[in-house]
Amino acid sequence: MSNIYRIFPQLWSQGGCFQAQTVYAIDRQPPPNTFQTQCSTRQYDDPAYWYEGNNFQRILPPPADFSQQCCFQSPSWNAVTWRSLPLWLSYVKSLGYTVTTDLSTLTPFTSIYISGP
Repeated sequence: MSNIYRIFPQLWSQGGCFQAQTVYAIDRQPPPNTFQTQCSTRQYDDPAYWYEGNNFQRILPPPADFSQQCCFQSPSWNAVTWRSLPLWLSYVKSLGYTVTTDLSTLTPFTSIYISGP
């Protein structure tokens, strides 16, 4: 049986530009040697800080050799954003994950569910 992961938007303000940005997080760390995440700190004024804890797993962009297939790169953020989400979804599909959410109804503030190893 494969694992189900929830991908969700998260406000994060510790990127290279030192301004708040919506990035994508995952409900838990994936297995080793799949896609990368990094433990990050939630903002103190985020309500989730109180009911989910002060940390979250931020999803990192695909490796450079995969992301060079697209003209968009944002190394200063080192995070998946709404703009880079389609690239990241293509990347995880190439790793054997399945997107189980109907992407035709996707907005920047909805959760996405993927299943895989």
